[in-house]
Amino acid sequence: MGRLMIACGGTGGHLFPGLAVAEAVRRRGHDVKFLISAKEVDRRALSGAGESDHGIEIPAVGWQGFFRAGSFLLNLFSAVKRAGEEMKSFRADALLGMGGFISAASVGAARRRKIPYFLHESNAIPGRTTKLFSKGARKVFVGFKDCAARLPGSQTLVTGTPVRKRLGGLTKEEALKKLGLHPKRHLVAVLGGSQGARGLNDAMIRGLGALKNDAATMQILHLAGQTHAEKVKKAYQGSGFHAVVMGFCDEMEAVYAAADLVVARSGAGTLAELSACGVPAILVPFPAAVDDHQTANAQAYAEEGAAEVVAEKYLFGTELGQRIARLLGDSSRRSNMIKAAKKQSVVQVAEKIAEEIEHVF
Repeated sequence: MGRLMIACGGTGGHLFPGLAVAEAVRRRGHDVKFLISAKEVDRRALSGAGESDHGIEIPAVGWQGFFRAGSFLLNLFSAVKRAGEEMKSFRADALLGMGGFISAASVGAARRRKIPYFLHESNAIPGRTTKLFSKGARKVFVGFKDCAARLPGSQTLVTGTPVRKRLGGLTKEEALKKLGLHPKRHLVAVLGGSQGARGLNDAMIRGLGALKNDAATMQILHLAGQTHAEKVKKAYQGSGFHAVVMGFCDEMEAVYAAADLVVARSGAGTLAELSACGVPAILVPFPAAVDDHQTANAQAYAEEGAAEVVAEKYLFGTELGQRIARLLGDSSRRSNMIKAAKKQSVVQVAEKIAEEIEHVF
């Protein structure tokens, strides 16, 4: 039996693909533990997946600029030390880093202990951790073929981004019932990512004015992020729309199955889930993403017509509501978007990654 540690903390975009790989590795008879951050989103995600007992918090923080370089380095040293101790205790045979600051510290520890490591890069443009450590990795699994060209000298394999098995397992009727939503109304799901998205939240509230004619036939499920949920709830009060606002949802398989249209950021994990479930989408890339990688993701995903892409800076006034109204009123276009999304779905991604990792056990 092999022992794999997966460093996947910090955001849902790192966590959920990591959980998918863990499922595949365990099906092959191996043991898995997770290295995560101290963020609430990490604990919630592991708890929702029944993995609470397998998560280990690492005290790492991301780069916060040169003025805080001293505290960053001290913190990084502490995180590498802790990750190394946990690898020794677990007797890890390999590490898989899913990206982000937790991966950076964990890979640092793996290198010190001469433990073979793998990386997964979901985005079209590789992140800092991937760029820094890719050449020493046994293999770098990438979500987009364009990413491989940006990592010269590295052993890359285009796999796509893994998604959890339970996605796609519900009918629309089952999903609406599970979420407690109206069985006959169109559902627009607004997904701000695991930590919410203030710009997306504000654009949706401003856009309600353009959706008044649809208020009686639609409903909104708005995942606003824990910090913004109360403010967004108040904004919907008295609007005339049936809206359910949540900070975070542990049942994304139901959200995707129930949605007629999704409004979301364009993190690679979200795009993989949209394609796996075949959901039409309006993508609003996070404007502050490193190297503007979310715009690159969205453009690559939308090339064949699977989604509509709009920069956040253009969502002034009721623009987002207008776009939603046009798509809700055009079932033919939404049908074509579903087909285009499903064409981009890559099957057995987690299994392919698990098979490659198994070679070092």
